[in-house]
Amino acid sequence: MNQNTHTQQAIDILLICALKDEYDQVLKVTDGLIQPGWQIHPDANGWLVADACFTTQPGNPLTIRATHASYMGREQVQALASKLINQNPAKCIAMSGICAGRRGKVSLGDVIFAERLWSYDAGKTTVENGEQRFQGDMLQYRPSTGWVQRMQHYKPAPDAEWLALRPQLPYEYQEDWVLLRILAGDTNPSQHPDFQKECPDWTDVLKRLWQKARLVEKTLDLTETGRKRAEEQQLLYPHGLPTPAPFKIEIAPIATGAAVIEDPKLFDRLAESMRKVLGIEMEASAIGALGEIHDIPVLVAKGVSDFGDAFKDDRYRQFAARAAAECLIALLRDGESLLPNRATSITGVLAAISQSGIPRDLIEVLAEQYPDVRDARALWERAGGKASQVENIPRPFDLWQKLWQFCIQGAVVEPQLLLQEALKDLPNNQVLKKHLDILGVGILSPKEDVTFYFHQGKLKVNGTVFCYESFELFSRNVSYREYLDFLEDSDASVVAGTTAEPFWNDRKTHFQNVKPKIQLDSDI
Repeated sequence: MNQNTHTQQAIDILLICALKDEYDQVLKVTDGLIQPGWQIHPDANGWLVADACFTTQPGNPLTIRATHASYMGREQVQALASKLINQNPAKCIAMSGICAGRRGKVSLGDVIFAERLWSYDAGKTTVENGEQRFQGDMLQYRPSTGWVQRMQHYKPAPDAEWLALRPQLPYEYQEDWVLLRILAGDTNPSQHPDFQKECPDWTDVLKRLWQKARLVEKTLDLTETGRKRAEEQQLLYPHGLPTPAPFKIEIAPIATGAAVIEDPKLFDRLAESMRKVLGIEMEASAIGALGEIHDIPVLVAKGVSDFGDAFKDDRYRQFAARAAAECLIALLRDGESLLPNRATSITGVLAAISQSGIPRDLIEVLAEQYPDVRDARALWERAGGKASQVENIPRPFDLWQKLWQFCIQGAVVEPQLLLQEALKDLPNNQVLKKHLDILGVGILSPKEDVTFYFHQGKLKVNGTVFCYESFELFSRNVSYREYLDFLEDSDASVVAGTTAEPFWNDRKTHFQNVKPKIQLDSDI
């Protein structure tokens, strides 16, 4: 693959992650993914990116380029995103990853769509009477109201496979169950009949109870703090602990700060100026600022992996990153009409090739077989183009690279038409056939018993519709016009399904044993 060509084409979405493990979860998203799937490659500057194309809800392509920074933090992510968006203009900048969530308002694994972004540590610090005071600057970045409405309407399918990856019981639920069992007089909760169901992570839970404000002694006796906690839970839930809340999506403000915070009171302080804040992380406001400068939308989805305190439940980290990636890409697929300049995007049949750049093997074949500008113009005109569109570029590879770029950007000559015309000259060329397969233009095997239907320029073969002027059949190019001639020249017995040998013999073919059933059909 010619790596330099990756810098020449625009993309729909630039998706940035702060960390590699967040990026790894993005690459696991496959719902709506068009083959060949995620393609990882270095860009022109050697930075690793992953390109993919997804189908949107109306069936159009959505090209996504994903990557991650080397280090956490606003500066790293903004510098990376700025470089990449200058290389490849995008219609939207997106960010996926994890965040700390507001305890009591969200659950571990929930996803927060950011409807406001700001840096909570930006402002002025003063000292008055020996006391340090902070005055914040609430410079906010928001997606459009249209995007916020799409966020409000998005719901993942209840049977989505990735939802099953969420841990079933948080450590805190298991801790409370142990405290209540000890309060009830159980000297060893591990002997309780519900133990495996209610506390499957006994070892980790017990260590946390020993460390967490010393709720339990090593003898499995409650400390004073542990007893108060257990009595509080018993008072709140006399009929047993509530089942952990199911996965949900929140649309709320997310705050960005420069440092990793372990402060259970931070959300309370932030809520004094942004009462609905639900998430804290370290990069998103910088992406918001970049999008504002470039005048393109910024969408951020963060999965809740902890509550911003010292006692983290790392089992949720991977799921939180995966859930954020799944929800974000689903939102983008649903909201294509909100992207700027959508009308200039490539057509759906081009997605599988355009997302992976210009295929070097194909360009080399075209450059070798049609090295002269006159040859290139002749093929281009046969495919429906104009001779004036083919420039006098002396190097054949450069010439065909540019012509192919015209094709995938929506020129009159569509890629499948160009390749089909070339296949007429090179009927056995495997590279051409491979790329026709990628484009969805089927190639049938010799002597295959098939049923054809014709209607308004379309051909339907065994349930697959071909909408092109010509196509490869039985290792031989046969135009649609030729098939119409066949229908006109053949007698009723042939049209009804008997042997088609006269037609094939007249054209000096070798498929006398093929017996296609051919009929007109008005409903393809």
